[in-house]
Amino acid sequence: MLSFGRRATPQPSGLQITSKFASLYSKLLQGLSPSQITPSQSTDRFYADLLDLRVDRPFLTGELNKLSKDLCLGKPFLSEFFGICVQYIRTAEHEDIKKGHALDTLTVLLSSILAKNLSGWEVMDVLAGSVAQSDTVFKLFTETLDILIGDSSAPAPLRHQALQLALTYMCSVAQLSSGAYFLQRDFFPSLALLVKAPDTEQYTFEAILLLAILANYHKSDAAKLNLYLKRISDSTDGDFMRKLCWASNFTLQSSLTAYQDTQDDSAPTSIVSSLSSAMTRLRPDRILALSPLFSPSNQDKIKIQPVQATVVLLPVYEFLRGNPLFTTVLLEDLVAPAADTNQITSLPCTLISLSSYLFSHASSISTTRSLGYASLALNTLLSLVENGVVMQFMTQTTLPSIRLCRQKLPLLALPRSSEAPVCAILDCCVLWLRHNLQKRLEVQSYTICTWICFRIIWFLQSRRVRLNYNWTELWISLIGVLGFLSSKMDSLYTTGGVELLVSETIRLLDFALCTSEAYLPSPRAVHELIYELLRSADIFRKQSSLLKSLALPYTNSTRPFYGNDPIDDTLGHLLTVVEFYAERISVKGAGIGNPDDVMRIVADEIEANGIHDARELRESTPLTRSQDVLDFARIACGDVLALIP
Repeated sequence: MLSFGRRATPQPSGLQITSKFASLYSKLLQGLSPSQITPSQSTDRFYADLLDLRVDRPFLTGELNKLSKDLCLGKPFLSEFFGICVQYIRTAEHEDIKKGHALDTLTVLLSSILAKNLSGWEVMDVLAGSVAQSDTVFKLFTETLDILIGDSSAPAPLRHQALQLALTYMCSVAQLSSGAYFLQRDFFPSLALLVKAPDTEQYTFEAILLLAILANYHKSDAAKLNLYLKRISDSTDGDFMRKLCWASNFTLQSSLTAYQDTQDDSAPTSIVSSLSSAMTRLRPDRILALSPLFSPSNQDKIKIQPVQATVVLLPVYEFLRGNPLFTTVLLEDLVAPAADTNQITSLPCTLISLSSYLFSHASSISTTRSLGYASLALNTLLSLVENGVVMQFMTQTTLPSIRLCRQKLPLLALPRSSEAPVCAILDCCVLWLRHNLQKRLEVQSYTICTWICFRIIWFLQSRRVRLNYNWTELWISLIGVLGFLSSKMDSLYTTGGVELLVSETIRLLDFALCTSEAYLPSPRAVHELIYELLRSADIFRKQSSLLKSLALPYTNSTRPFYGNDPIDDTLGHLLTVVEFYAERISVKGAGIGNPDDVMRIVADEIEANGIHDARELRESTPLTRSQDVLDFARIACGDVLALIP
């Protein structure tokens, strides 16, 4: 007989071993006090032992998420434990594991508790015990984090944990009053030290994000009170700015790669590009609605773009707009490139390239987030072209062509092997103008795009720089916007700001015509501009009635690019020119539909008599139009929180 030995004793089904960490936190969150959990220990000893335990982040997050807002307000343990953790972060030796565990625990605690839609006073009540104690508690909290972040003797991981805790807090409270405590403490010196130190420069990404979030706290109503805006404006720390550029460029390159991984657009064939260009000439108003080149399997990938790390565009914009020295640092890699030809693309080129993808897909994704990033990128490009130093370089330096988005029809024309970088900025404008015409029109963003085009043309004509660019595509795209507005006005969800957009677009086209011989590369380019105006005469005629239907009282916010001419006079001038050449063509027996004949007649007339009714425009520097992106702070906070482990 075979013997199988003694049968094993069966274990009770469903038996689970609970860790000490889980057991203690479960009891605390159920409302038990330390003395009830371990009567033989003092409260101080209890918390010391608790912080000795490795933090089980998933468990703690899950338990905290179960708490309702009302339960959080009724748990004195939360404020007591918050204070205990701050004290350990402040006083424990760097080698004491309780210090790191306290930082880790607070990051989880704040991330979960502050996600419960608390008001400012409720945040103070939960974390400080009461509003009356909030000054003492939060000033100690901010001071503790600032000291640790700037402590060069502290281990790099600890400083990083403190930085992430500060980011978690500020992004979670968003614009609540409890965020003001971080404005009462100047973190800039500590952040600069961390960014420039060799052992912590790897955390530059988070450091500059914290600085940008702080600078955007209550920006609209307390700009003069926000010390971080002044710090950004007054900084002369070139090394800090170089690290900012390095980290931003590296990160934004990953954002570009994410877009390009959804669809390979690296090498469009010349025949596709030529066909696409020809299609825009046929019916620009219809071509604007063409589908993207994505297969259905790639649609889900594009919907999540841009990746959260693209939020680093915000600190770049804050420094570009606020600090005069930053422009010099930004252009360093372009003015004096490194000897290594395989180096990563410079930040200005990365900004332009990324903008092309943001603009191409903003409305096809059509989320507040995608449109918010596109608006930030538009303002970034506007800040670039409003800077004379940048424009001097961008218009008179030739670089290898910048890779731009070619994932939606109609495609951009294939670039030359090398060209002035400003050509790529104009191409980005063409992409925005083409691909974002929809019923829920982003009117303000379209107006900003028009301002970008104007500043470029104004600079070119003022410096008498003739730019070799495919100008016809820009004229078609601008006129296409006017055609869309005149034909779709009744179906738009909103008409707010449309009057300004129409007026500025008409002024831009008139300015482009009046100064055309100063910046267009050849007589033929001038003739092509007039031809595009001629074949769009009906669109211009419709603008008069459209403007009357939208007429608003004149305000400073609608000041034109140049001069003080009423928009009716500017439109009248365009129509006078158009009708003059139309009459000349009619006399010669040609039709608008015959481009060769029209171009020949226009060329002969201009060669003999110059541009009809050309007028001198007063030379003056246009207004600075770049503006604070106040609504982006909420998007930025959400993306930063998504990035923090």
